Amino acid sequence: MKRKLLPGIIGGFIGFVVGVFGGGYLGLIVGGTFLGGLEIYKHTGFEGYELAAYVGAIIGALVVTVLGAKLALRIAYKTGKKM
Repeated sequence: MKRKLLPGIIGGFIGFVVGVFGGGYLGLIVGGTFLGGLEIYKHTGFEGYELAAYVGAIIGALVVTVLGAKLALRIAYKTGKKM
């Protein structure tokens, strides 16, 4: 089975971008909702929603990058098989 490199790289990059924005947005929503009342700023220097947005963006980027690359390789393999 020959793996195609370019679709995996493009799928990983698209997954990375989507993961950063999606994870950051979800982190911002969760952080603003649940961590807004905590006094995290005194200990870390970050507000709760800010910290949750950063962590969500990092986790989202890592997870969705892998999923995007796998999905792109699967699509490329199926379309290459039909031709």
